[in-house]
Amino acid sequence: MKPGSSRPYPFEAVLFDLDGVIIDTTDMHYRAWDTFARSHGYIPSQTELLATNGRRADETLRAWFGERLGESELAALVHEREMLFNRKLAIEPVSAIPGVHEFISALRRAGVPYAVGTSAVPMNAELALSRLGLRELFDVLVTAADVTRGKPDPEVYLKAAAALGVPPTACVVFEDSVLGLRAARAAGAKCVALTTSFPRDVLLREEPEWLVEDFRSMPVSVSL
Repeated sequence: MKPGSSRPYPFEAVLFDLDGVIIDTTDMHYRAWDTFARSHGYIPSQTELLATNGRRADETLRAWFGERLGESELAALVHEREMLFNRKLAIEPVSAIPGVHEFISALRRAGVPYAVGTSAVPMNAELALSRLGLRELFDVLVTAADVTRGKPDPEVYLKAAAALGVPPTACVVFEDSVLGLRAARAAGAKCVALTTSFPRDVLLREEPEWLVEDFRSMPVSVSL
C-alpha cells in the first residue's frame, strides 16, 4: 500500500499461485499428465488427475509409480513430463485468468509487493508468465526448484513472503487448489480461493477467507 494511504487493506503483500490463478492452464496440465502417464502404461483416473493440482511433479510420480523409482529414474521422468507440458505451453493458445492483469497493475500503483509461489518447475513458470507478458512484472518467483517440500507444506509461501520482506501472516494468498490453500493456511496467510479448478463446495471446506470466480469478482475489502 502506498505510504499515507488510509484504506485498510487486509494484507501487506500478495502471494500468487500460478497455474489456475494467473494463467488458465489447468486443462492443459491434465492433458499433459494423461498423455505422459499413458505413454508409460498408467491410466490415471479423473480423481488422480484432479489431485495433480498444486502438487509437484515428483510427488505425483511417486504416488502413481510407487517408491520403487530411483532418484535418477524419477528425475528423468520429471524432466520428460515437464518438457511435454513445456511444448504444449509454448505453442497452444493460452489466456490469463480474467482480471489478473488489472489486479497486478493495481498492486503496482498502490505499492503493494507481490510474488509467485508455484509448484511448477522454473522453465514452465517463466514461460507461462512470458506468454502473458507478465514476466518482467514479477521480481520474486519461487518455484519447485527452490523448495524441498511441495504443497501442502507451507515452504513455498514462507520463502516467497521472506523474499518480499513481509511476515507470511501479513500476506494474502490467491490459490485454486486444495493443497495450495492448505499450504497458505499453514504459512499463516489469509486466503482467496478461485473456483477455476475445483468446485466451490470442495474449496469451501478449506475455509478460505474469500471465495471468488476470478479477479473480476473480488470482494471490496480485497480490491485495490
